[in-house]
Amino acid sequence: MVSRFGGAVRAAIASGVFLMAVAGCRPAPLPLEERADYSATLNRYYEGRPLCLWPDTVKFPVEDATPEVIDERGFDALTDAGLLSRRPAGKGAPEGSYTFDLSPEGRSALNPDVFNPGAGNFCYGRRKVLSVDAARENSTTTEVVDFRYGLPGPAWWATQHSIQSAFPQVVTELEGPHRAEATLLDTTDGWEVSGMPATIVPPATRPHMSALAKARRLLRLKKKQSS
Repeated sequence: MVSRFGGAVRAAIASGVFLMAVAGCRPAPLPLEERADYSATLNRYYEGRPLCLWPDTVKFPVEDATPEVIDERGFDALTDAGLLSRRPAGKGAPEGSYTFDLSPEGRSALNPDVFNPGAGNFCYGRRKVLSVDAARENSTTTEVVDFRYGLPGPAWWATQHSIQSAFPQVVTELEGPHRAEATLLDTTDGWEVSGMPATIVPPATRPHMSALAKARRLLRLKKKQSS
């Protein structure tokens, strides 16, 4: 016969094991020092990688830009924002062509290409880590870090309607905060970003359908089946 004392002990042990299992399912919060190290590493990475309008640099003035080039580079939008000036193309240029040069505002806003004098790109800001949410060991020398970032203090021209219409990626970046993950490598000089951080795109939410809308849809389906 099992004593009440023995049953109580077994119940306590079972309860303790259950609580330990539940606690084990929840990742422990990262120590403040680790979050600071990860954040500093990611911010150093982003500091050297500004967000720019084009994948390459452009040399100004752009003589006799064709309509295709104007559309691809968004020159009209940059002109409307006050960063470029526009004048008629030379004789013999295709119809719809124009020559574009930097305005005084554009010259000060352009990020110059040090290897190509006169060329540059319009960079509108740098990502900055807002929080480090979690980290998990990926190997003996790497950690995968989940974090959130934003784009504080973007360039004044990035908020112009013409720019946001021609360059939708600017709107996406300014809408933050964004979730992302990055692999960090533990080196003798500290953490380094390995590869390129990946932005986590939230799944598209399905539109909510009211009960009335569902009933009407069901009624239409029944009518189609009976016809």
